[in-house]
Amino acid sequence: MKYIRLPQIIGYIISGLVFGPYFLELIDKTALTDLSFINSLALAFIAFCAGSELRISNIFNNLKSIYMLVISQTIVVFTGVSIIVFFLIDLIKVFPDIDLAARIAVSMMIGIISVARSPSSTIAIINETKAKGQYTNIVLSVTIVIDVVIIVLFGIVISVCQVLISTKGPVNWLFFLALLFEIIIALVLGFLLGKIIVFLIEYLKVEFPIVVICTGFMVIQFNHLLGNYLKETHNLAVNFEPLLICMSAGFMVQNYSNHGKIFLMKMDKASLLIYIAFFTMIGASINIEVMKNSWMIGLAIVLVRFLMLYFASFLSGKLAGDKPEIYNRYWLGFITQAGVSLGLLTEIARRFPEIGVPIQSILIAAITVNQFIGPVALKYALQKSGESQSQ
Repeated sequence: MKYIRLPQIIGYIISGLVFGPYFLELIDKTALTDLSFINSLALAFIAFCAGSELRISNIFNNLKSIYMLVISQTIVVFTGVSIIVFFLIDLIKVFPDIDLAARIAVSMMIGIISVARSPSSTIAIINETKAKGQYTNIVLSVTIVIDVVIIVLFGIVISVCQVLISTKGPVNWLFFLALLFEIIIALVLGFLLGKIIVFLIEYLKVEFPIVVICTGFMVIQFNHLLGNYLKETHNLAVNFEPLLICMSAGFMVQNYSNHGKIFLMKMDKASLLIYIAFFTMIGASINIEVMKNSWMIGLAIVLVRFLMLYFASFLSGKLAGDKPEIYNRYWLGFITQAGVSLGLLTEIARRFPEIGVPIQSILIAAITVNQFIGPVALKYALQKSGESQSQ
């Protein structure tokens, strides 16, 4: 891909698509299921990288720009996409004779998923281009912060939608408080895990990537076992979000130990194989049948989202007093969507099968398009900002 100046991860995704179930079938649907643990390990590794990329000094140096972007992107994208979907929903054939309450619920669910980002793709492109600078720091920080914010907002939106669709009672604020509790516990557990990683590195002299992969696997397995146990014994649906735990651990190692710089360097060196495996699996998981049936409405949502991203970036840049050459390119860094978006879609389909499954199909088509366009747009923006170290 370097000869045509496309990001390498686009090549990995295309390879996965070609070798996947819909073309050469070297990776069939059974193999995708059997190899799903690779995705989990890769996401845990990438979450560690995401946390370790967040330096407190960089955040404070660009604090106004970051919080203005987080607020404007969240409000403008969610509101804008929701309103436009609300008025265009009659054109979506999979929602016939939908009533007003369900129309609002569908619009809100599509709107909140549109806010989600892809730290994995962002980090992969930044590592590939070796980009450093203000634009890079702001885009990465906003992407990671929004990933945390979206989990909280998703809980609120789902509670409201449940009331709109079922009309069985008031908003379940207990569900929201439980979600907030899970996030706080995940961040605390991540901080403690970071301390353990530092101990292992200092006293047992274990290599960083080995520690990260092993601890990531243990976090995922522990969360899975604990969730199953609490569900079976106490009928409690508890999930401490393993990616938040890993992200918090990486943040702790970077900012509260003497190993931050070397930790990031070693992780970067080990990342290539992780990215190849992860993005190849993403490519193999692309459902061509869903794309064929939903590409038109998916593309419409993509275009609406682009417009809202640009407007939100322009607005926040003006309010924060950023330079035009910086804020005019912000939106190009926020296009990609992947892991978190797909996870939230799965939850929507599980909770609201009647309208959730069509929403899932439509947004998978949109996310697939974003996953191809986003890395190219970010690489272009990094080069134009003068922060990319490679061409």
